[in-house]
Amino acid sequence: MAEGSNGFIIPWKCLKDREESPAKTVYAKSGQKKTFAQALGTTCDIPLSELPTPYIKGDMIVVQIDETKYLAGLEDCKTHLHGRVILSKGDKPLTHLDLTKMLQPVWKALGPWKAIPLGKGFYEFEFASLEDMRWVLGMGSLNLSPGFLRLFAWTKDFVPTTMKSTKTQA
Repeated sequence: MAEGSNGFIIPWKCLKDREESPAKTVYAKSGQKKTFAQALGTTCDIPLSELPTPYIKGDMIVVQIDETKYLAGLEDCKTHLHGRVILSKGDKPLTHLDLTKMLQPVWKALGPWKAIPLGKGFYEFEFASLEDMRWVLGMGSLNLSPGFLRLFAWTKDFVPTTMKSTKTQA
C-alpha cells in the first residue's frame, strides 16, 4: 500500500500517482476515508449521460436496456462458453493468470480468446469464432494438473453464486 500526497492510504498501485482534484484534497483532509467508488471515480472515460438512468422498481434499483442492444449482446455471446475449475481438497486455487497460462498451449491453434473470471471458480470464455468455441466445447473437460476445467454451453441466465455442482472429480 502506498501513501497518497494527502496522507491517506491508497491500496491500489494504479491510483497512487494520479493527480487529485481540489475536491478530493478537501475530502482527504477532513479525516474521512475514500470509498472504493470514490477512489475509482476518475478511471472511467464514459460520460454519465451515456449510461442508462436507474430507477426504483419495488425494492430494487434497476436500469432499462434497449431491446436491440440486449439482442445484439446475446448474439455476441454465441461464441462464449462457461467453465468451472474443479480442484481436489488441499489443492492451491488457480489464479486467472495461472489458468490462462495453462490453457494457452492447449488452445494455441485457436484465434484470440479470453477468460473472464466470474467468481467461485467459474469463468466465461470468449472465442473469436463459433468454430473455435465448438472445438473447445467438444473437448469436454480438461485435466489441468492440479484440477479439471469443466466446460459447458453459455446461458444468459447463468449466475455463479447460485450454481450447485452436480459433478465431481473422481
